[in-house]
Amino acid sequence: MSEGIRPSIGVATVVEHDGRILIGEDRRKGEAVYGVPGGHWENGETLKEAAIREVQEESGVACGSVELISVYDFYREDKQKSYVTIGMKAQYESGDLTDQIEEERLNWAWYAPEEALKLNLFPADKILIERYLSGVIFE
Repeated sequence: MSEGIRPSIGVATVVEHDGRILIGEDRRKGEAVYGVPGGHWENGETLKEAAIREVQEESGVACGSVELISVYDFYREDKQKSYVTIGMKAQYESGDLTDQIEEERLNWAWYAPEEALKLNLFPADKILIERYLSGVIFE
């Protein structure tokens, strides 16, 4: 199987702080789409390290106490590619929310999980938040 058609593995993290979760806005395609910090799992790092790195890179905050909460597989028609998102939960530790322009997700804010579910969420992140609330890891 060539590398171009292998599924990609991503890590997405629900970061908790005072009963709220971290959500950012992505406007690359014009319409605002919201989501939790996340990105591709890189060679040589653990899933926990990937979660911590992505949260720091995208939002500017540090997190810890990382735990697995979801495994979700899906196919993206727009990219003609299968993905697996490893969903994690982490606790905010320190830092101020910062727009990381190069990461293309802005306007980071803390939302009650129920508020976040009303946003135009990236579909995989919506499922992650629903699983975070329900305790379902894989269906």
